[in-house]
Amino acid sequence: MKGQAAFEYLTIFSIVIVLVLILVTYAGQLTERNKEELRITNAIAAASDIVDAANIVSTQGKPSQITLNSVYIPDGVASITISGKTILFKVWVGGGITDIPVKSKTDLQGSLSNTQGVKRIRVKAEGNYVNITEV
Repeated sequence: MKGQAAFEYLTIFSIVIVLVLILVTYAGQLTERNKEELRITNAIAAASDIVDAANIVSTQGKPSQITLNSVYIPDGVASITISGKTILFKVWVGGGITDIPVKSKTDLQGSLSNTQGVKRIRVKAEGNYVNITEV
């Protein structure tokens, strides 16, 4: 009888451990998915802020400029490309890279580093294009 009770306790304990492991794995996957969605959302917000400022200074013309004091570049950004009328963020998600392009109404030039953090960015009208640089 003692052996059977011990076996039943061991079986119940094993089932509980398996269920806990399944729940922990599921919670980890949800957390990672939320991190990826947050990265993408922050990248879209940063690019949109820059493009909005570029559109404003473009309509005002040279020598207008705007300095954005708190543009947050999220972690996981592989590169930021400014070319033509597009700012392209390449962001690491789920083992690959996803492209996040944001279009402007005007031609853009410049460069931004992909390091994580809050940045100051100067957006300046230069005749027929807008120059974007870190300050």
